[in-house]
Amino acid sequence: MADIAMQLHIGADADTVYAAISTAEGIHAWFTTIATADQQVGGLHALRFPGVDESWRLRVREAEPGKRLVLAGENGPWTDTLQTYELLTPPEGGVTLRFTHSGFPAVDDAYRDFTFGWATKFVQLKAYAETGEPAPFFTG
Repeated sequence: MADIAMQLHIGADADTVYAAISTAEGIHAWFTTIATADQQVGGLHALRFPGVDESWRLRVREAEPGKRLVLAGENGPWTDTLQTYELLTPPEGGVTLRFTHSGFPAVDDAYRDFTFGWATKFVQLKAYAETGEPAPFFTG
């Protein structure tokens, strides 16, 4: 199995970053404008992307507001993968986001595309969390 692991510092508070990754309004502002997101454990996130026929579904496995969110892929290329967002609050302020997308079956072209994709999307997340200005990567 192959995992994608990333870390970035965001100059915002943990609640702001958590809302950006766990709520439909937040996801719309940096990732995709066609998304639903139930925040409770067992809830469903459904994300749509241009040119993709079905929503990619992610089930909430863990939800600790301001600290941790774990989503399990149920279909599409994220089937049987886990996305783990950990929010750490360093003494100097802001948030350190540690992200792991685990469970890819191989380091293949799709894995490489997702690695680059997450890096580009997190630029959008950082900008949104720090400024409050929406700039979604994908629009419907």
